Amino acid sequence: MKTSTIALLFLCALSSTLAFASPQPWHKLTPVEQEALAPVQPQWNNLPEKQQQELLLMAEHYPKFSPAAKQRFLSRMTTWVQLTPAQRQAARDKFHAFSKVPPEKREQVKQMVREKQQTKTP
Repeated sequence: MKTSTIALLFLCALSSTLAFASPQPWHKLTPVEQEALAPVQPQWNNLPEKQQQELLLMAEHYPKFSPAAKQRFLSRMTTWVQLTPAQRQAARDKFHAFSKVPPEKREQVKQMVREKQQTKTP
């Protein structure tokens, strides 16, 4: 193969990779993706490319959810969007710590958290 042909193939592959990796504007999302990602719509066009790609991966599962699971997904995403960056980091830290709890003790930890939340609520 000629060097120019190899270079052309490389440039084509590179341009298709860059096209996929670039941030995607909201209006280019499919209707299903827009439905699943509706809570982040106001911020979508300003999100970093990596975060957009992560959210799109999550949205791929949305059509398979039951109606109740779809509602829970949207509710949790809405709650997440409303958190401050510090609150999000605290939630990530708690999730990471919880993942280190042995499976047999997780239910006990969940019960402790429920009880603590009940004492906070008047």
